Amino acid sequence: MQKDHKTLNKIFAGVAFIIPFILYLMTIPPTASFWDCSERIACAWGLQIPHPPGTPLYLLLGRVFSMFVATDYVALSINIMSAVASSITIALLYLIIVRFVREFRGHPDTYTTIDKIGVYGGGLIGALTFAVTDSHWFTSIEAETYALSLMFTALVVWLVLKWSENHNMPRSERWLILITFLFGLAFGVHLLSLLAIFFVGLIIYFKKFEFEFKSFIIAGALAIGSFFLIFPFTIIQIPTIAGDVSDFTTGLIGPVMFLFMIVGSLAFGIYYTQTRKLRMANMILVGYAMILIGYSSFTMIYLRSQTNPAIDQNSPDTVERFISYLKREQYGQQPILRGFSYNNQIGDIDRSEEKFFPRRHSREGFHMSKYAEYDSDWSFFWRYQVGHMYMRYFMWNFVGRDADIQDSRWYSGFGDTQNSDNPANNAFFFLPLFVGLFGMFYHFTKDWKRAFSVLVLFVATGLAIVVYLNQTPFQPRERDYSYTGSFFAFSIWIGLGITGLIELVRDYLKSNKVAAYASLGLLTLALPVLVGSQTYSNNDRSLRWVAPDYAYNLLNSVAPYGIIFTNGDNDTFPLWYLQEVEGIRRDVRVVNLSLLNTTWYIKQMKNKWNHEAPPVPISLTDNEVLRVEDKFQFQRASDFWRPRDVRIPVDRDLLRAIHEGDDDAADLSGFPSTYLEKGTEMGFGIPLDELDDEMSWFFEGRFLAQDRSGNDLYYTRVQDDMVMEILRTNQWIRPVYFAITVSRDGQMNMQDYFRLEGKAWRVVPQRQSASRNNMGWLDADIHAERLKSFRFRETNNENAYFDENIRRLLDNYRTIFTRQANHYLNQGDLDQARYWLEWGEEQIPFNVVEGDVGSMISYAFRYAEVGAHDRSVPIAEIAENRLRRNFENGINQLNILEQRIDEARRSGNQSRLRNLNQRRQTLMRDISFDSSRLMV
Repeated sequence: MQKDHKTLNKIFAGVAFIIPFILYLMTIPPTASFWDCSERIACAWGLQIPHPPGTPLYLLLGRVFSMFVATDYVALSINIMSAVASSITIALLYLIIVRFVREFRGHPDTYTTIDKIGVYGGGLIGALTFAVTDSHWFTSIEAETYALSLMFTALVVWLVLKWSENHNMPRSERWLILITFLFGLAFGVHLLSLLAIFFVGLIIYFKKFEFEFKSFIIAGALAIGSFFLIFPFTIIQIPTIAGDVSDFTTGLIGPVMFLFMIVGSLAFGIYYTQTRKLRMANMILVGYAMILIGYSSFTMIYLRSQTNPAIDQNSPDTVERFISYLKREQYGQQPILRGFSYNNQIGDIDRSEEKFFPRRHSREGFHMSKYAEYDSDWSFFWRYQVGHMYMRYFMWNFVGRDADIQDSRWYSGFGDTQNSDNPANNAFFFLPLFVGLFGMFYHFTKDWKRAFSVLVLFVATGLAIVVYLNQTPFQPRERDYSYTGSFFAFSIWIGLGITGLIELVRDYLKSNKVAAYASLGLLTLALPVLVGSQTYSNNDRSLRWVAPDYAYNLLNSVAPYGIIFTNGDNDTFPLWYLQEVEGIRRDVRVVNLSLLNTTWYIKQMKNKWNHEAPPVPISLTDNEVLRVEDKFQFQRASDFWRPRDVRIPVDRDLLRAIHEGDDDAADLSGFPSTYLEKGTEMGFGIPLDELDDEMSWFFEGRFLAQDRSGNDLYYTRVQDDMVMEILRTNQWIRPVYFAITVSRDGQMNMQDYFRLEGKAWRVVPQRQSASRNNMGWLDADIHAERLKSFRFRETNNENAYFDENIRRLLDNYRTIFTRQANHYLNQGDLDQARYWLEWGEEQIPFNVVEGDVGSMISYAFRYAEVGAHDRSVPIAEIAENRLRRNFENGINQLNILEQRIDEARRSGNQSRLRNLNQRRQTLMRDISFDSSRLMV
């Protein structure tokens, strides 16, 4: 009879794998995505070094998945790796739910038919419901670490339950040893998997000991101690100690000796405890050794950095830099239990004394304006960090989601919403939540020990992460993917809830099989089918090519052998992917402004060729570059920036000599002859004699503070200094660009010298007045040539789904389309103006990507100016409806804000009152602006 259960269990586990895998393949993006995905793919393909703290095991597995496919399918193959990992997670979740039922019901061979329906049906419905939850589906089809990390978590949970069933059998410890090895391996993907250690500890405790308060406290202390032994001691402190040892030795001698000392001590300890039959001590030492073996995947980071790959973040090729890389020192640290925090009375960070549990720690002005809305750190923690940044995501997955707009609320399906037409408007009518809560109650009544263990897993992968991250307001994107482990734990209770409901049906209807089957069918429709039918539309990325096409268009906006300054992840990582994997425009040197604040990156730009792209022209010596680390100490008055004109001369004789083929004019070794033959291109597309003698602009710098005399103090970031250094050293030999996504402060007030070319501004030493919105000036022929080279795959497909971030990015294209049309409108050439407006709308139609109200109004006005009223009116009507909706929302928000202002006035909280009044002014300005546009 046992064979019957094994057969059925394997079949249903296979179903739990196959169904989500098919769904994920149907919705998987065919190429790279934004954020970290493009960097992950590029680094996995070439085994290069991503941002700290690295993901070596993920990179190795990604290399295996992609090494046998053509470059066009590399991104897809690594995306599929996530789909495979997530499908394994769903199969394991099914097995976990079944095992929890077996803990309190016994072996399934003893069940009645209805009980079998309950256990297998509950396992399948719980697993498949989680498979189609929004957050898990999102991570399951992109090249990120979270799907693989959750697979390790699920595997650890299943293995410890497997051990629990066989704990009295000989050699059952092998399951626990395997778990420690998996923990070590998981560090090479993401540290989140380590949070399952508390669940493991509780399962072991409840299986081996009878509950009593004292022993439970000791077991909890041991679990916490084990956690800290692994992180941060093993992960951070051991490499740090090795680095300290290297300070007293030459090269790698010290770290290698230290490593041999660790390995030797472990080996001796294992041998000693084995020969003395100290079973528990022996198992602990073997388990710790397995953790170290798994953790050894990080040696790949150190070894691969030695080869100086094109992507080599932080250059961790020395012991010191490798340790800094592991500790993520580049990103700084946020306080967790002790630190300085915001004081409502002074309206600033109070640095007079450290507080316990500091939640409002950032000194950024826009963060502090948000902090002022909360009465205390405790209020900020519960209302924002827990309520907004965790519970909102939890409700998204088990109640419903209002929209894919940043900071959108949860939505159950009951009540009104203005986002019913949004693809991510998902309504579950509380059903998954209620079934899960019932499952939790059912689990506690049947087996409170295992139920408590699941609760700890739920909290450790949810609220504990909230505490650790200590997130600041205004996150650049939604962070729900961080908590999929917590949603995984809750889905266990959804499965057990189904089991409990089937049990109720059995007891109530006296073993009526028909009723049991009908109940299971209804629950299947009510949960995985309901949830999946709602979440499918906003997780179908099968037609999304936007990220590589954006990178392609930006790279092809740049003249040969140009330098382009980019700003953040989304306008840098896709470019890296396209250059490294698909080999496109490797002559262009991408310079990320954020990374340009670091010494290691400046040295890479200065000294390294990247494929066909020569080093960036920087005249500083390596020692001078290292001194930029002291940039922000401001120990002398000379460290401050004095607002003034910046001047960069133009040597026309040098440029002319280069064009004429004078090899001695400048060091152009390595440049192909085709570059030197492009005289006019290298000469900015205009005669050299028309260039200004110098590029001169006023740069105020960045405001820092006021001194004791009331004088304003200004500073420059390292990136500002380096941009000026590169422009001077380059001597206008290589084309220099800024991506149009670079922020205003990153442009350093150079807009009068910006010429728009496609999606980039070229810095041209010929002053012309920038447009009213500071978008530089335009050469219509060059701009047209760039636009015609662009790719817009599937952006005009009505079946494609684009989330808010993608819609905003695509809407930005319309600005460069209308700039081209404006040029011809100013010349009175209405036919050409209409051509470019229609050409742009063919690429990105408004019925596919609606866009911002401002862009719609701008497009509608220009259509009207060229007489295309048949196109102008429909766009204007859509804009009018949006404006009316925005106006009504603004009035509602203003009424709520007035109530909060009254509350702050009565409480005497002056800091909050100032902040709320500022928000009221901004909101009233927005309402007035919308009202004026409506009247137009």
